[in-house]
This record gives sequence, C-alpha cells and structure tokens, in this order.
Amino acid sequence: MKKNVMLLLLLVSAGLSLSAQVFNDKLTEEEQQKLANGELVIRNIGKAKNISVNGLNPTLEQTISAIEDLNPSYLAEVIRMVPYAGNEDILEKLRPVMLDVEDYVGIPYYSERHDTYWDLYSTVEIKEFTDDGKVAHLNALMEMSPFGDIDTLINVTSGEDTLYYENTNLNNLKYHEGITVVKKNNMKSIVTVFRSGDSWILYGIGGVKAPSIFFLRDRVETSFMNRIKTMCSYFFEQM
Repeated sequence: MKKNVMLLLLLVSAGLSLSAQVFNDKLTEEEQQKLANGELVIRNIGKAKNISVNGLNPTLEQTISAIEDLNPSYLAEVIRMVPYAGNEDILEKLRPVMLDVEDYVGIPYYSERHDTYWDLYSTVEIKEFTDDGKVAHLNALMEMSPFGDIDTLINVTSGEDTLYYENTNLNNLKYHEGITVVKKNNMKSIVTVFRSGDSWILYGIGGVKAPSIFFLRDRVETSFMNRIKTMCSYFFEQM
C-alpha cells in the first residue's frame, strides 16, 4: 500500500515538474495539479499576454505568434496532459479526427442563455481538400447558429512528435439583425499536440477579435468562447 502511494506521488511530482517546464507562471499550481492528474483544464484568459505556455518548440512558437498577431478581444485555453506510454499513436489517432469535418455535425454544445444543448455545427459542406500525408488544407462551409455559414479554412501539419491544427474564418460573421460581430480572419482556433518527456501535451487556444458592442458584448463573448472550448474539448476527449 505504501509503495503504491509513493509511486503515485512520484508520478504526480514528475507531472508537475514537466508542466512547470512547458507552462509559465500564468498557470496556477491547482491547474498544474489537475493536468498531472490527467484532467482537462479550461481557462478564459482574455488577452494574449495571459497565454500559459512557453515557446519551447516550433509548433508552440507558431501558436503563440498566430494568437499575438490576431490580438483577440476574447481568448480561451484548453489543456490536457496524457502519458506517452500507452498513447504512442496519439497523433495518428487525432489527425483524422481533426480532418473528418463532417463528423463535427452533431457535436453537442451547451447554450447558457437557453439552458439547453444544440449542435455546434448544423451542416458541413466541403469545398476543397488536399492532403499529402504531412500537410492538409481543407476549406468548408460550416453552419453554426446563430452566425450562419462560416467559410472555414483548416490547416493540419504533422511533424516529428508534433501535430498542429489551425481553424480560421474566411468570411464576416453576422449576429442580431445582420450586425457584423467578427470580420474575416478574426476568429481562430489552434490545437497543437507535442511530446514532452514521458507525456503528450495537448494544448488548444481559441480567440476572437470582435468590436465591443455594448448590448451584445457579454452574449457574443459567451457564445464564441463556449464554442471554442467545446471544439477543443471534443478533440481532447477522443483520446
């Protein structure tokens, strides 16, 4: 019994040490503990300056740079850490999930305003798709209520022990009697997966650059942030 307890403590300690290298002081000790326990951590962080990861590898550098360039008004992180042992093929499993956009239809999304579940995407129409096994580009029309069709560009890049997914809107998004709340290229979701020591780090971040419309701000923020969290969580829960 004592040996089992000591082993658990060592594993948790190793996890905390690892996450301390990957993450900066924006991540609390409680959040690091949750990651070490294999739990999903979801954070509303507001601005790019509150990003919790260090640029330890090219995919993280690319992620941070893309979000800083976006300069979002609303921003959220979704993070999970899983053991490498027993999950050696995680990249091979996750890549097709990311590219199977037709399966995005029916992902349950909880609407706080209506206190009910809706489909995150109602329909998906693939317009163009290329994939050479390393880099994939996918353009699709993805219907998301109440914003209508989102002309979406998805890029997925596979590297050695890394996977990078980026989702960007190519059209203006309208809400509430045709008011434009997000201009093209101003909504972005990124998921990067990479190996760090004996663990895989699954890091998702999504941001929206949107004007502050006083009578819509809270509604728009809640709507977009919950959708971004839902999408990232969907990927991570496949593992």
